[in-house]
Amino acid sequence: MNYLSVNLRGVGDSRKVEWVRGLKTTHGAHFVAIQETKVAGNINFMVSRFWGKTILEFDEVEAMGRSGGILAIWDPTVLSRSGVVKHRHYLVISGQLRMTGEVLNIASIYAPNDPVARRHVWAELLQLRNSLPGMWILLGDFNDVRGPEERCNSEFVSLNASFFNQFIENADLLEYQMGGRQFTYRSDNGAKLSKLDRFLVSRDFMNNWPLASVVALSNFVSDHNPILLSTVQTDYGKIPSRMFNSWLEIPGASEYVDQLLESFSFSGPADLALDVKLKWVKRRLKEWVKNKRAGLEDGYNRRLKKLEELEVFS
Repeated sequence: MNYLSVNLRGVGDSRKVEWVRGLKTTHGAHFVAIQETKVAGNINFMVSRFWGKTILEFDEVEAMGRSGGILAIWDPTVLSRSGVVKHRHYLVISGQLRMTGEVLNIASIYAPNDPVARRHVWAELLQLRNSLPGMWILLGDFNDVRGPEERCNSEFVSLNASFFNQFIENADLLEYQMGGRQFTYRSDNGAKLSKLDRFLVSRDFMNNWPLASVVALSNFVSDHNPILLSTVQTDYGKIPSRMFNSWLEIPGASEYVDQLLESFSFSGPADLALDVKLKWVKRRLKEWVKNKRAGLEDGYNRRLKKLEELEVFS
């Protein structure tokens, strides 16, 4: 499965809806968690807009007025839900992975700003971790950092980090190294940066997917970067052979390519022949372009030098 998490600071803007749907489609997400929906009441009317036309299931924690709110959407052909736990600051979806039958608990978290309240949330999540069997993923906005290197131009409180790290240790959770960006949150003026969003997984989850990757994606409509956990290794095939249009603008380039195509010979399957042919032509043309440009630059430098000499003697 691929898991996408994003704090949206409200879902009323249609740009945000389209953005999340685009991320879901582009990265093949099977589970999408949205924090800070700021929707109090039924959100059914807009869930499919985040997901698209494919089959889905969802659950939510309503916002308290215009504060908070968590939405989780997933593909029921991949994850079969068996239970749910709701709290103002987290939403836990329990179920089975249809491919393997393994039990998985996914906790989408929107932690409170108050550090004392966060410690109560860590204690409750630890109880759930110890009481619900199966693998675990905790994702979302934890509103805490683990060390001073996860803050820039903002205050680091070692006591808060100590409680957070103690919770992670007691729950026996691990964290994949995050790529893409060092921080996941920036203040409105862009001056303060923090890593508040992350994925924490149980040891058995990491043992099953040791090569999974976590990446922080670009943020266009929120102050938080979306984060993606991918356990599906996508193979897009061989890198296509590319040539620059500027190469063909050099006089004689098209004629040289024609000569290369006529002189090429290969004994083997047609598809392999085409692959080898394109690479061979590209390599030869690249060398030809390099030599041509060197010659053009020499000529230009000679003419420039001559012009400078004329200006000196005039």
